[in-house]
Amino acid sequence: MTDIQVGWLAGVTIMTEKQIIRLDPTTKGRTNTLISHAHGDHTAGVGKDTEVYLTSETRNILTSSRGRPLETCRILRYGEEVAITDDVTVKTHNAGHILGSAQFEIESPESTIVYTGDLNCRDMLTTNAAEPIPCDTLILETTYGNPYYVFPSLGEVCTAIVNWILEKTHEGKIPVFRVYSVGKAQELIKLANEFTTIPVVTHPLISRVNDAYMKSGIELTYLDEESREGEEALKVGQCAYIIPTSEETPVGERYSLAIATGWALRNRTNSMDAAFPLSNHADFNQLLDYIEQAKPKQVYTVHGFKEDFIKHIRKRLHIKAQPIAPIAQTGLREYV
Repeated sequence: MTDIQVGWLAGVTIMTEKQIIRLDPTTKGRTNTLISHAHGDHTAGVGKDTEVYLTSETRNILTSSRGRPLETCRILRYGEEVAITDDVTVKTHNAGHILGSAQFEIESPESTIVYTGDLNCRDMLTTNAAEPIPCDTLILETTYGNPYYVFPSLGEVCTAIVNWILEKTHEGKIPVFRVYSVGKAQELIKLANEFTTIPVVTHPLISRVNDAYMKSGIELTYLDEESREGEEALKVGQCAYIIPTSEETPVGERYSLAIATGWALRNRTNSMDAAFPLSNHADFNQLLDYIEQAKPKQVYTVHGFKEDFIKHIRKRLHIKAQPIAPIAQTGLREYV
């Protein structure tokens, strides 16, 4: 196997003479497809007939949220190494982002390539921190690859959220969080369960994902908004209410609205009463620390501040780095 190329072809792609490996592709295809986690922007390439490699937790979340099982999938466990072509193996590692999120260590006779997927390098309430993986080539997500985005400690952010929930319920209002239904919603439920006695009501889409989390041993106490208990809690008003970003926020004086996202460090939505920098992505310092410990010879950056961050890699770590670039599609039709 020679002439390995790394680039973008409807998703991150590793191309060899005879094979391509698709990582979180945005279009459906027949080739070797690795899915790092269950967020929608990383699973668009999962079709009915696509053979995908993923963790059991990711499969369960997708099955719960989509309402149908995946037809063809190969389950990967953290620490397990499997062959996906004649001379390429993949080893799966925790990515710390959401339940089941994975980094992929791709080994060939020529080199070791690591694809982090979305990455988080600190312990959260529902996930454990990702560990750096030594490699020759690193494909790194850089959502928050800007020096402005250095997050407060998890304890500081959680304290602020808990205080806000208690303050609003004391005022007779319902604190409403509008967040991603996978990952962030479960983190907030766990936070409310651990540090308050306030009931948590969730939108049915979030409730389905909660079930997948609980199957993996993560205890969550919540009421579905369509259940009798959930309807009663919303009527009485002594509860926290978590809805997906895809849903319209409830309107009225009895509601107080909040978001929980790393972007809250800079951007606060005017329609919201509060914004908390709770993120399940690595911040700027975590990204630099990861590279320093992984010691790659080459870094490719993906997403977010991918152009800006390479300047810091080169200046601070003296490692070759570039944003991921498109791969020419000539001759690839038979593979995609």
